[in-house]
Amino acid sequence: MISFTRLKDIREDHDLTQEEMASIIGTKRSTYSLWELGINIIPLDSLNKFANYFKLNVDYILSLTDERIINKNHDNLNFQDLGKKIKKIRKDNGLSQKELADILKVSQPCVNKYEQGKIEIPLDSLYKFSVRFNVSLDDLIKK
Repeated sequence: MISFTRLKDIREDHDLTQEEMASIIGTKRSTYSLWELGINIIPLDSLNKFANYFKLNVDYILSLTDERIINKNHDNLNFQDLGKKIKKIRKDNGLSQKELADILKVSQPCVNKYEQGKIEIPLDSLYKFSVRFNVSLDDLIKK
């Protein structure tokens, strides 16, 4: 289960309101609020913007690690590169797209589109992938 408690903690540590944070990320305050509460899952591109703004690693933000790494990489996400990494890890583990789809609880065509970089992989699926294959989200998205 993804923990979003650090979104609020990090924001408050920097004396920012939800309104200010939402503006920085490029969303509405109400949308951002639902992410902090864990009611909705923050999209990967918005999480990347959050990480870039605070120069922090994604693994720390999502409580996958307690190691707070200062990240100076401000690249935008490259879904083709992410897809290639997902495909390589899947193949290295001897899994078919269907088997990975079953693990992520998505359809096989979705996995195919993730691997081709045609669609953004939802954060909850990428999180499951990261935990299942013991890989850093930061490594997956080149942070």
